[in-house]
Amino acid sequence: MILPILGGPTGSGKTSLTQALDPKRFEIVSFDSRQVYRDLPVGTTAPTPEEFSHIRHWLVGFLNANESINANQFSLLAREAISDIQGRGKIPILIGGTGFYLRAFLLGMFPVPNVPKDTKDYVLHLPLEEARMMLQTKDPRAMESLSMQDGYRIKRALEVVLTGVLWSEVSKQTVGGYLQDHPEVKMIGHWLDWPRDILYKRINARVNQIVSGMLEETKEVISKYGPNCPGLRTLGYNFALAFLNGTIDINTFIEQLAQSHRNYAKRQITWFKKESFLSPISFDAAVQLYTNIEQR
Repeated sequence: MILPILGGPTGSGKTSLTQALDPKRFEIVSFDSRQVYRDLPVGTTAPTPEEFSHIRHWLVGFLNANESINANQFSLLAREAISDIQGRGKIPILIGGTGFYLRAFLLGMFPVPNVPKDTKDYVLHLPLEEARMMLQTKDPRAMESLSMQDGYRIKRALEVVLTGVLWSEVSKQTVGGYLQDHPEVKMIGHWLDWPRDILYKRINARVNQIVSGMLEETKEVISKYGPNCPGLRTLGYNFALAFLNGTIDINTFIEQLAQSHRNYAKRQITWFKKESFLSPISFDAAVQLYTNIEQR
């Protein structure tokens, strides 16, 4: 069984590539933690109605902006989507930029306990240096495996440790990965690799196209769910909120939005480069390869 996977940073043309696929043969399972929100299609650069009409995209636009989802829940939905697609004789192609969701689905997750919301909130607001010191005291072996600058993983480990479970113990192996349960699967995995200067130009151009629509949808979401809903905590909406609150002008908004997208793309590229199941590929080569994949 073939399982094609295509990652790529924001602005790399993942959605454009889906338009070259034959909808009679393929369907898309999206791995994008931002495009799950139906209220925020512009700011998350979700597929347009026209792009949706060409080929089916699963796991896009199915949550309200006041809802949230974690990697484990997302993985279960992805399994259901893949099963449905294959059951109708089509080939699912996994496409997205959220490397963490993709890795969790394929390789599984650490068997960590549920972390209470008040613990998450407490750790979230800790300064990184304080979080590092606390983790070093409570689970020094965990700190040995983490970068001193990796605030996300340090705080995630600390959340778990504060529940009474050592991160150094639960992070020894993953459980629940799709590949573990389906050893017959043959992956075809790549990520879209552009020269950095060209990718940044693509990002800058796209940001200019979404500014107006992003502000309008931000206003609508605020009116429905308030400014603190999970959807508005995703990439770039903090700048939209700042503009609407009058703390920055439109030029600053555009500049900061573009910079945040470029920074995000850089982090995504770093992630994809580390994944052994993904190889870099140019856009043109990816179109040629993925449109000609045969199920076997």
